[in-house]
Amino acid sequence: MKAKGKSRRRKASGISLVMIWTVGTLFFGLVLILASIPLVSNPAQRATGEDTVDTSGITVNVSASLADDRTLTVFIRSPVDRADIIDPRVKIEMPGHQMTVDADVLSAGPGAFQASVMLPMAGQWEVQVSIGEDVIRLPVDANPAGP
Repeated sequence: MKAKGKSRRRKASGISLVMIWTVGTLFFGLVLILASIPLVSNPAQRATGEDTVDTSGITVNVSASLADDRTLTVFIRSPVDRADIIDPRVKIEMPGHQMTVDADVLSAGPGAFQASVMLPMAGQWEVQVSIGEDVIRLPVDANPAGP
C-alpha cells in the first residue's frame, strides 16, 4: 500500500513538472520570437512648403514633406467634384546641378494626388507641379536637419 501512495505522489509532481516545463518553453519561445522582430520606425517628416493656385476656376492646394531619408512626398488636393478636370504633373529638379528626378503622380483618393521620390543627394531642390498652364514651384531644402 505504501508503494501506491508513493507512485501517486510521483505522478502528481510529474504532471506539475511537465506543466512547468511546457509553460517555460512556450514563454522562452515567445521571447525569442518577439526579440527577432526588427524595430521599424518611420523616418521623421518635415514640411517643406505649401501653395495654392486657382486654375480654370478650381482651387488646387499643393504641399510637400521631406523625410529624414530624403524621401520627398508631394500632395495635391482639389475639390472632389472637380478632381477629374485636373491632370497634375510633378517635376523635381536641383537647379544648381541641372539634375532632374522623375516623379509619377498617383491618385490618392477623390480629389487627391500624391507623388513620392527619393532624392539622390542633399541640397536645394525645387518641386514644380504643373496643372494646365499653371506651375506651382515649391523650394525644398534637403540638407540634413540640425539637432
